Amino acid sequence: KPKVTMDDIIKMLPVAFCYAGAHSASVFSFSAGSVSFGQIVKASEPAFAAVLSQFVYNKPVSKAKWLCLPIVIGGVILASVNELDFAVSALVSACIANMFAAVRGNENKKLMETEGLKDRIGSVGNQFCITSILGFLLSIPFVLAKEGGKLGEFMEAFKTVPALRSNMLASALFFYGYNELSTMTLKKTNAVTQSVANTAKRVIVIVGVALVLGESLDFMKLLGSGIGIFGVLLYSIIDNFVKPKAEAA
Repeated sequence: KPKVTMDDIIKMLPVAFCYAGAHSASVFSFSAGSVSFGQIVKASEPAFAAVLSQFVYNKPVSKAKWLCLPIVIGGVILASVNELDFAVSALVSACIANMFAAVRGNENKKLMETEGLKDRIGSVGNQFCITSILGFLLSIPFVLAKEGGKLGEFMEAFKTVPALRSNMLASALFFYGYNELSTMTLKKTNAVTQSVANTAKRVIVIVGVALVLGESLDFMKLLGSGIGIFGVLLYSIIDNFVKPKAEAA
């Protein structure tokens, strides 16, 4: 059972705020433009994370890994380029989501390294659960201000449309599970590596959606997917090959 102090809650608030902001901005991006265009812009998340890690949080990223980022991002762009549907509002929302996600990753990592926090909370899963609850509470005023007038209409649809209830439940469970696993990944790696893995996920989403919806997997989509996954693999192992050479020199 977690034993959280008020000081712990205060330290979790930046992570919770960024968690709510990243998700909200992502939803706005996908509603303002096509899913593929949103995936393209959000594929640049590792670049946001790398810049913040390097220049704000003083956690340098090797030059070799910097050079891998365009491969990962380029792969997602190639996989989505045939379905591009440009929208300025989608672009701005996705960039805001990237910034929130990059800050969240770095703040989450810093939170994990807080002395005594692990002993009081017990696990990364508990930490994610508490920050998720805080993020939900922080988002309520914004939701009411933006969509409060449609709350009655939503409740009526929730009562009368079974598909809405089942899809919301499934979406919530999968989203929570994905983000908890993402937080566990962050504990074992760093904010930039987590963002790179998150970008690889976008390739899987593009291909997976095509398979589920029966869409054609054209050459560009398959090529982009292959390049994106190769870029993630290269990012993961590049320092093992580059560092020994640098030390030998």
